[in-house]
Amino acid sequence: MPVFRTRLLRVRALLPCWRRWHVATIPTQRQVMPMFSDILSNYSIEATAKDAATIVIADNLPCPAQVYVPYLPEESDAARIDACAMIRAAGLLPVPHISARRLQSEVALDALLGALRDQAQVDTIFLIAGDLARPVGPFADSLSVIATGLIERHGIKSVGIAGHPDGHPDVAEDVIWQAMQDKVAALTARGLDSQIVTQFSFDAQRVLDWLRQVRARGIGQPVRIGIPGPTGVRTLLRYAARCGVTASAGAVAKYGLSLGRLFGNAGPDRFVADLQAGLEPTRTGQVHLHIFPFGGFAQTADWLVQAGAAPRGCRAA
Repeated sequence: MPVFRTRLLRVRALLPCWRRWHVATIPTQRQVMPMFSDILSNYSIEATAKDAATIVIADNLPCPAQVYVPYLPEESDAARIDACAMIRAAGLLPVPHISARRLQSEVALDALLGALRDQAQVDTIFLIAGDLARPVGPFADSLSVIATGLIERHGIKSVGIAGHPDGHPDVAEDVIWQAMQDKVAALTARGLDSQIVTQFSFDAQRVLDWLRQVRARGIGQPVRIGIPGPTGVRTLLRYAARCGVTASAGAVAKYGLSLGRLFGNAGPDRFVADLQAGLEPTRTGQVHLHIFPFGGFAQTADWLVQAGAAPRGCRAA
């Protein structure tokens, strides 16, 4: 067994939420599987600071356009900075999460951005409000972080912001839309590129409708649609509950996932097929996939290869 395969098999990707799945055995190479080479051509993936060292990609495996390093309370800023440096050294592009409500001060933000830039050459971040009910410092939301001017001062060129096709359990829909428009406008005014990265959803049609609303509101930024990699049904539903993803019996049954049948694996094939079929460049704009490897990097890597993601000669150092 190749070394990279052995290392990948040890991974258990336990990713946080920052905030239709087809239930079947994960396809083997002998099984017929839809090809998603177009929508996977610029995919991104998440890896915790602890798991960053396991992102070992062989020449025959697809290389992610970006690797997102989420904020976990049990992992330190130093660990996240080291992870970003490791990802950069491997020839990949690190994108650390910055959680506004967990920043203790503007000085702390300044130091964090400086370290990410100096030690990992980070030029893209993913900025979120965070999951705390009350901020620990002066930043209640992403917009207040943008307003400091520290992002561009440290040479950051692009900022990702969150999208919620299923809505947010604690925030009204009109507030979410206004916040997105305000953040895009503020970033544009500061000369910063931006993109939208979404939580995952079980409903491809809901995501497509949401994408059309994004474009109808004049927001033209690229969108990365979150999907879980293949994983066990119980694991998937556990993450859905944690992430505020709509997973009622009616919603999941519509796409073949039964709350009464929790054994086996759930792969994203049907969801991605429906999403890809519904994309219209004039109405949905530029769309890529963002993968949450809940079932581990080994299963995710296998699925990517079988789904047609093109290798790009990316190799870890």
